[in-house]
Amino acid sequence: MVVFFLCVSVAATADASSLLPVRKAGHWQLTTVAATFGMKTLDACISASDPIVTGIGDKNCTASDVRIMGDERYVDVICRTDLGRETISTVLTGDYKTWYRAMSKITFDPPQNGVAHLGVTVDGKYMGSKCSF
Repeated sequence: MVVFFLCVSVAATADASSLLPVRKAGHWQLTTVAATFGMKTLDACISASDPIVTGIGDKNCTASDVRIMGDERYVDVICRTDLGRETISTVLTGDYKTWYRAMSKITFDPPQNGVAHLGVTVDGKYMGSKCSF
């Protein structure tokens, strides 16, 4: 078990995005919950190339680690902004064809507007192959 975990961590360093799940392309309903803004639901047209974790593919961000444990994937992304450093730690679960959940903790260094940490949960529900909105 330890050897498997080490292999996954080493592979993640080389290309973390290849270890991330890909959502089925089409119409997804995303429900987001955060203490700062409550609950919001929106419709999104997702392609297979859209990243499932904030910061993946952004030139100012690096995916430092992806760990796979059972049916969960743990992802750490570090981003540099004009305001400082953001560390986004996310746990993903789901089948990514009909549903998924992403729970993220974002740490701001230095704190932004007095906020050092922010928690966000996204529940995705697949609505169909056509984006007609």
